Amino acid sequence: MPTHRRRPAWESDLAAREARTPTEAAERARRGRALVDAALAGDAPAEAAEPSEPSPPAGYEYVACVACYRPVWGLPGSRCPACKPATSGGPK
Repeated sequence: MPTHRRRPAWESDLAAREARTPTEAAERARRGRALVDAALAGDAPAEAAEPSEPSPPAGYEYVACVACYRPVWGLPGSRCPACKPATSGGPK
């Protein structure tokens, strides 16, 4: 009985992004070259000129603890309960 190996997620992502036809590959190369030429000329790319949707206001979300990188519900820069710094009364 043959065993089937599933593709890792990154291989599936690369396979989905690769050009399917020679004309698609040529068009991608042309668009890429146009972006490079615009960047060398000091022009902003078309994507940057378009107004994007405003980012949501900062607030509570799942962020990484700044000490141990565990996910924690809090503000950016928060620490998890296990990594809370000990409050010191100062030098005695």
